[in-house]
Amino acid sequence: MSSFLADVLVTAGKFEKIDLTTKISELQAQISKSKCDVKEYIKDNYIEFVPKLKKDQSLIHDIQRHFDEINILQKRVQDQIKIELSGSTRELKNLSNDLQKSSISLTLSSRLIEITDCLQSAESYKRDKQYVEAAKTLQCMQKLLDDPNTDLQYLDIFRALKNNYSATYGTFLTDVTVLWQQYIQWEIVEDSSQHSCVNLSIKCDLEEMQNLVEALHHMDNLSGNLNKLSNKLMKYLIGPIINYKCSVFVTDETKFSVQHLDETKKPEYKSVLHNLTLLFQFMHQNLNVRLKDGQRFLTKLEPHIFKQFSENLINDCISHTIPCSSLELQNFEPVIQDISKFQDYLVEIEFIAPDKVFLSEYIKNVDGLFIKKICQDFLGKARTVMKKDLHDTVKHEIQGPQKWLDNTSASNDFTINRKLSEDTFQLPLCQISKSVKEILDLVKEILDETCRSSDMCAVRLFYTSRNIVEMYAVLVPEHHKKFLETIPQQVALFHNNCMYLAHHLFVLTHEYKNKLPDVLRNRNVTYTDQTLVLRSTGSECFLEHMKYQRNIIIDILRESGLSTLGQVPELPPNTEKAIRQCIRQLELLKTVWLNVLPSNIYCRAVGCIMNSMIDELVTRVINVEDIPADVATELVTLFNMIMNRAPSIFPEPNTIRLHVKRWQKLSELVIVLGASLKEIDNRWADGKGLLAHEFTAAQVKQLIRALFQNTDRRSMLLASIK
Repeated sequence: MSSFLADVLVTAGKFEKIDLTTKISELQAQISKSKCDVKEYIKDNYIEFVPKLKKDQSLIHDIQRHFDEINILQKRVQDQIKIELSGSTRELKNLSNDLQKSSISLTLSSRLIEITDCLQSAESYKRDKQYVEAAKTLQCMQKLLDDPNTDLQYLDIFRALKNNYSATYGTFLTDVTVLWQQYIQWEIVEDSSQHSCVNLSIKCDLEEMQNLVEALHHMDNLSGNLNKLSNKLMKYLIGPIINYKCSVFVTDETKFSVQHLDETKKPEYKSVLHNLTLLFQFMHQNLNVRLKDGQRFLTKLEPHIFKQFSENLINDCISHTIPCSSLELQNFEPVIQDISKFQDYLVEIEFIAPDKVFLSEYIKNVDGLFIKKICQDFLGKARTVMKKDLHDTVKHEIQGPQKWLDNTSASNDFTINRKLSEDTFQLPLCQISKSVKEILDLVKEILDETCRSSDMCAVRLFYTSRNIVEMYAVLVPEHHKKFLETIPQQVALFHNNCMYLAHHLFVLTHEYKNKLPDVLRNRNVTYTDQTLVLRSTGSECFLEHMKYQRNIIIDILRESGLSTLGQVPELPPNTEKAIRQCIRQLELLKTVWLNVLPSNIYCRAVGCIMNSMIDELVTRVINVEDIPADVATELVTLFNMIMNRAPSIFPEPNTIRLHVKRWQKLSELVIVLGASLKEIDNRWADGKGLLAHEFTAAQVKQLIRALFQNTDRRSMLLASIK
C-alpha cells in the first residue's frame, strides 16, 4: 500500500511541475508585455510628452495582478520543493529563480508607475491649492528616486525622471515663495513731513496661512523664509519701536503700521513695551498658526530673531531703566512689574519658552546692574568733562582762614604757641579750568552717593571716584596733548588744575570720614597716593613746557650775531633784534602766565627761563678772545636794555634779584664791559668784591685779555687776580 501511495505522489509531483512551468512561462510573457506597456507609457510621458490619460491606472492594476500571481506561484514552488526534497530539485530551483527575476522586473515597473503618479498628483494638488499634500507628494517622490534598494538609477529613463522632478519641485517652490510674499506684504511710505511709515499687511486668513506654512515646512524651506521675515521685522518694526519715538496703530486687524515721529529722541520704556505688545498681538492673531508637529508659528520664528531682539531690547531700552540713584532704586518695583508683564505675554503666545525668560534673568540682579550703571555713568560724565577746553576758566579765591585750636591746651602745664600763617594749607590765588571744578564736584557727588549706599555699592563707588582721579592724570594730558606742547596758558592751567585737585583730595577723606559706611572706614581709604601722582603729572608737564620756552630763547640767541662774536670786527646788526625778540618772548609769558599761575610759581618759572637766557649771554661773551672797544660799547647798550626791561616782567620789579639768580652776574658783566682796569681791580678787591662773587679768576682774566691790549698795567692786574 505504501508503495502505491509513493507512486501516486511522484506522478502528482510531475504533473505539478509541468503546471508550474506552464504558469511561470505564461506569467513571464504577461510581465514582458507589462514592461513594454510601462516603457511605452514612460516614453510617451517623459520623452515625447504625449499625454496618456488614465492609462497609468490600468498599468498599475495589471502590475498588481502580476504581483499576486507571482506570490501564488512562489508558494507553489516552495511547496513542491518540500515534497521532492529527496529527489532532484534543480528544475524547481530554476523555476524559483525565474520567478525572482520576474519579481525584480515587476518591482522596477511598479516604482516607475508610482513616480509618475506622484508627479501627476503633485500637479493636481497644486491646482487645488492643497499645498501641504503637494509638498508631501513631492517629498515621497524624492524618497522613491533616492531609494538605494532599487536599481532605478541604472535605467535609461532615470535621468529624465530626475530632471522632471527637479523642474516640478523648483516650480512649486517658486509658487509657494511668491504666495508667501503675497500673504505677507511690506510697504514703506514717505510723507510730506519726512516721517517715514512702514506697513505690514497680512493678505490671508489663518487657514490659508497654515496651509502655506506647513507646505514650506515639509519642503524644508520654512527656515529661510522665517529668517528673511525676522530681518525685516527687526529692521522696519522692532528696531524703530525700540530706538525711535514712533506712532503704532493697527488697521482692520490685518495691517500693522509704524510711523517714525522723531529719530533723535529715545522713547520711554513704557511706550516701547506697549508698542511691542501691539506688534506681537498682531502677529499672534494673524500668523500664529499651530503646525502638525504641535509648534506655533511664533515658536518657529523665535530661533531666527531671539538673539537680536533680546540684545536690542535690553541694551537700547531696558538697560536705560536701571536706576541712577539710591532713591530711584527704591522706586524700581513698578518698572520690574511692567517688564514681567510683557515677558509673560511673550510666554503666553509661545514666542519664548518658560525657561528662556531673558528679561527676568536680566533684572533679577538689579543691585548689581544699578552699581554697574551708576559707575559707568560717573565715568562717562568724567570723561566728557575732561575733554572740555582747558581755557574756559574760573578764578580760584583763597578760602577763609583755617580754624585752629586755642593757643592754650587742655593742660595748664604748658602753652602751645602756633606760628603758622593764616594762609597755611591754603591753595594760592590762581586761575583754574571750570572742568576741574566739575571733576571735584563729581567726586563729591560720588562720595555723597557712597554714604547712602549698601556696603557692596559703597566700595564700588569709592573706587570709581579713585578711577576718575587716576583717569584725569592720564586722559587730560593725552587728549589736550597738542595744546599742552605749544600754548603756555594751557600748560599753566593744567598745572593749576592738578594742584587744585590734589589739594582738595588731601582733605576730602577727612571731610567724609564719619559719613562713609563702616566697610570703607575699616579699610582706611584715602586719596593720598593719588595726590602725589597729580602733583607729579602737573609739575612734569609744566617743567617740560618751561624747557620748550627756554629752548626757544636759546635758539634765538644761537642764531644771532653773538655766535660770531670775536670773529668779526663789529657786532652783526641782527644781534639787537635777537635780544629784543628774547625780551618779547618773556613779556609774552608774562601776559599769559601772570594772572593764571600762583604768584610764587610764576616768578620761579619766569626767573628760571631768564636765568637760562643770561647764562647763554654771559657764556658767549666770556669765551671770546678779542672784544673791540666798539663791540664792547654795543654790548653794554644791549645788556642795559635787558637790565631796564626785564624787571617789569615780575609783579614787583625790585624783587628780580630774588628770582633771577644770574641777575647780579649780568650786572657785573655790563660793568666790566664798560670799565677801566682800575675799576675792574676795585670790583675784584683781591677776590672779595662783587665781581669775585659772580666770576671765577680765570673768567675775569679772560675778559681782561679780550677787552684790553697787552700792557704792563694789564699784566700787573692779571698777575694780581688769583
